[in-house]
Amino acid sequence: MADRVALVVDDAPANRDFLERLLGGAKFKVIGAGSGQKALAAVADRADLMLAVVDMKLPDMTGLQLMVELRQRFPEACMVIATMLDERSMMEEAFRLGCHVFLVKPHGFVELYQRLIASDARVLRDGPHLVIDQYGPREFKLATT
Repeated sequence: MADRVALVVDDAPANRDFLERLLGGAKFKVIGAGSGQKALAAVADRADLMLAVVDMKLPDMTGLQLMVELRQRFPEACMVIATMLDERSMMEEAFRLGCHVFLVKPHGFVELYQRLIASDARVLRDGPHLVIDQYGPREFKLATT
């Protein structure tokens, strides 16, 4: 079985370390980075990224900008945006740009872990848009225009 490779991008070392350990416990080989540019450099020579968990606020770009770049390079990877902001407009934009899971910190980490233990990132990628926040997991319906 090929390595399950995950990328964790968060400029707060404690958050990044926590997520790296959490995903490591879910049997992922984890690559961590503290900025968008460091993340892109860390996966530049990889072709096997399965999961990316990206903080919304990074020092050199937004999490959405990084996610779009990662999505172009790894179209099959599951993209998770993690933020403390629980704003519908932000969720809407993230999902329209290719996000699969919108995780509101700190509530969704255990739920994400449990879902990754039960299956793999493809299930999250192929399922409905998912928000995990203080109310638990729920499907997110994009507004119709």
